[in-house]
Amino acid sequence: MRVFVSGASGYVGGGISRHLAARGHIVLGGIRRPAKLPEGVKPCLTGDLADHAPDLTGIDAVVHAAGLAHTRTPPPGAWNRNNLLASENLAKAALAAGVKRFVLISSIGVLGRAVEGIASEATPSTPADDYARSKLAAEVRLRALLGERLCVLRPAAIIDPGCPGNTPLLLKLLRRHVPLPFASIHNARSFIALDDLARLVELVLLAKAPPPLVLAAHPEPISTPDLIRALAEGMGVAPNLFPFPPALLGLAARAVGREAMWQSLAGSFAVAPRAALALGWKPAESLAETLRATAWYYVTTTKTP
Repeated sequence: MRVFVSGASGYVGGGISRHLAARGHIVLGGIRRPAKLPEGVKPCLTGDLADHAPDLTGIDAVVHAAGLAHTRTPPPGAWNRNNLLASENLAKAALAAGVKRFVLISSIGVLGRAVEGIASEATPSTPADDYARSKLAAEVRLRALLGERLCVLRPAAIIDPGCPGNTPLLLKLLRRHVPLPFASIHNARSFIALDDLARLVELVLLAKAPPPLVLAAHPEPISTPDLIRALAEGMGVAPNLFPFPPALLGLAARAVGREAMWQSLAGSFAVAPRAALALGWKPAESLAETLRATAWYYVTTTKTP
């Protein structure tokens, strides 16, 4: 297939582009400014997609992975500009070019920071912050524009060598042998490896009639203490976990304005990826193996603090 991937120089878009190119697809990598792209990916300089989108004539499918994330204090309007308006412009360009399939990389965060029970494609959306609200708004707008051409992928937290988010902070604390008061947390959280997400994207692109919504997550969730143990094993260090009342840790997190981080660390967010499994997708390795590889990559590529 001829596939346009936006955000091809980013963490998620780069991983998807690399996989598709390695599988023999013709990949046009959308980038805002000149940047290094994975081998086999042809660059397409788009500028700011919120201003205009490229001509997509001859493209079979679009994977929209660009967007704003992992930013605590963006300028006013930045969430909607980068995650809604840019998505809308790219969708209109796809329509104008007759593109048959459009995959929007959204976020599991549109369901909230924690969920009761097991999340599925039927779980109501309850976004808890401006980032998640902008991603949900993009889903709604693109559904109205593209109809059945659109498949929305909502990845769980992505765990893989070089991943962003809270995992690098945990790795830094483990490397410094900091005692971690998380042994009393009893939760279940879902993650997905970047390579597994890329393989799921390809399955959606090749499917005759993919579902309109797919949750992307490893079928087996993991608790925060077990996640820390797997990371520590990959680093070759002790996890240094000790028990402490989670309620008191939650109070302390709220007092310093880190409630969202605490919820992502201690809350439960287990996902049943039913639509993904129905497409024939399965993870390439266990979550523990991915976590150990992530930690080893950190050890071998990051200078000792």
